[in-house]
Amino acid sequence: MTALDYKNKLDAYGYVHIPDLITPEQCDHYKELLEENHKKYSPLYEGNFSPKANELANKSGEKVVFNLHNKDMSWFILFEHPIILSLLDLALKEGSYKDSEPYYLNNISARCPLHGHPGQQLHLDSNLPGINHTIIVNVLWMLDDFKLENGATRVVPFSHKLQSFAPDGLKHPDEIQLTGKKGGAIVFNSNLWHGGAENTTDESRWGVALGYARWFIKPSFDFMQNTPAHIYNQMTDAQKDLLGFRVVPSKDEFTRMRRRSHYFEPPNEYKLPKV
Repeated sequence: MTALDYKNKLDAYGYVHIPDLITPEQCDHYKELLEENHKKYSPLYEGNFSPKANELANKSGEKVVFNLHNKDMSWFILFEHPIILSLLDLALKEGSYKDSEPYYLNNISARCPLHGHPGQQLHLDSNLPGINHTIIVNVLWMLDDFKLENGATRVVPFSHKLQSFAPDGLKHPDEIQLTGKKGGAIVFNSNLWHGGAENTTDESRWGVALGYARWFIKPSFDFMQNTPAHIYNQMTDAQKDLLGFRVVPSKDEFTRMRRRSHYFEPPNEYKLPKV
């Protein structure tokens, strides 16, 4: 299938599954990194627990790793996968001035629900249901086989066109689970109602969740504040663009007048916590 074929499916259903993008060996490498990072950093997370079991902020029943970009350069293989970017070029530039304005990677995390996790509330990630143009596209990389039993992501097809939020705490009669082999990816419009399902097994179900947004949407975390110099200095220009180092707001009118810069803004000094 071509990038246009994928985009047509994305537009019609709100999601598209693209199989066999990376090898099982690459999946295992990334899972090792995630397990190591989760063990090291999760005890330091702010707001790690929430009183309601199904709230999205509650991480007590799952493993989550944030900001993969500041932990290992090998993640950029996923971030800038050519098949994914060819689809995003169509989906996230459409409707902008001359269909040419940039997008960037504004959310970078990974999630693995544990045995007994009840599943997530159906939700959307755009914060604005029913908008005309796609403003954020999520790419969910499957590092394990996604099965009905281990919490494969639930979606409500066509819900990206609805002008409402998903009802709290309810299972939708039209929702389905998206299953597939490790190494593939599910690409979906951020307006699509979706949520993780219950993991009834002891298997891992790691998924890397990447959100790509039009340049004027703010990121989940401040990459200017959390990118170590040794990572930034290894990045290519294309990778710096992908992390949004040219779409950072200007400090003041004496520094720059344009909202987008002609040059890369260097990040502030940052080091990961010592553990």
